[in-house]
Amino acid sequence: MFPSVLDKAEVLYYTHKDDYGVIRFPDCEKADLYRYLAICKYANDNNYYLFCCNENFEVVSDTAWDSAEQCMQIAASYKTDIEWIKLKDEY
Repeated sequence: MFPSVLDKAEVLYYTHKDDYGVIRFPDCEKADLYRYLAICKYANDNNYYLFCCNENFEVVSDTAWDSAEQCMQIAASYKTDIEWIKLKDEY
């Protein structure tokens, strides 16, 4: 089951396990795989965050955006046929 909180942010949407890309060290060696994506929100923060997570649901990359829709649009550049699963209503 997908966690409801990642890095102290509430998970609003998440994806099924898949291949969403690779994170690399500065020398281009593979560091980790993006296996899950999540759209999250911190309390008292207006931004929405697109989290890229590894196999163990650890956040390995994140970016801040103005809306969940923007997060979804950015995620589409990783993979075009993403199915988002709603975990919690936006606020």
